[in-house]
Amino acid sequence: MMTRAIGMAGLSAAFGLAAAAASAQGLAGGTLALETSAFFEEGAIGHTSYSGGLQFDIGLGFGAAIDLASYGFSGFGADGSNATLHALYDFGPYVMGLDGAVVGAFIGRDGYEEGDAEILGIEAAASVFGLRAEGYLARHDGTRGQADVAGLSARYEITPAIFATGGVGYADADEGALTRMALGGGYRIEGGPRLWGELGRIEAEDEAFGGDETFLAIGAEIGFGPLSGTSFGTRSLFDVVPGL
Repeated sequence: MMTRAIGMAGLSAAFGLAAAAASAQGLAGGTLALETSAFFEEGAIGHTSYSGGLQFDIGLGFGAAIDLASYGFSGFGADGSNATLHALYDFGPYVMGLDGAVVGAFIGRDGYEEGDAEILGIEAAASVFGLRAEGYLARHDGTRGQADVAGLSARYEITPAIFATGGVGYADADEGALTRMALGGGYRIEGGPRLWGELGRIEAEDEAFGGDETFLAIGAEIGFGPLSGTSFGTRSLFDVVPGL
């Protein structure tokens, strides 16, 4: 609990200082988010995460971003953290029928009780007819071995305030493969945060990463800056496999 509190305080302080320093240095946007979830089969197990990101314009469509996250896993007896750096290129409006198409590459580091791991990958996002889709492919390599990780998420704007969400995450490691699927929706408060909830299912092969689970998650996110957010978010195995 103390570790989680210190991590959250450090995250808030770091982003407060960075946002102030970057206000005149090409800040494109930023986010602060909170998520908490619980498993149905194992009611004592769940996780809470605090995350934030900042994105900067470099020029000529190129940009960079940083994401930090702190994870608290109830029932697992452990906490985790992640830092991700992105290099990205924004194609601008309406390229090949897509709006706001962005591609990027990223490097990240997961920290957990048993050690740490690096995650390397590529990512892309674009919008079409009110649907914003984002996907990534990555390799996770660390103390607990290697894993191939992938994710695809989407948000559809039903009205300016109401949206639907969906996502799929996949991890394939030596101990087996796991798929995380979720559907949900949310409400955007004018001038304030987005509130959302989702119902999902984790399906694991041969009890990999702890086995199958159904989960419920709720969260809130606020964006700021010209983009009112960032192009991409945290890239962590914790987002696919809670508690590892």
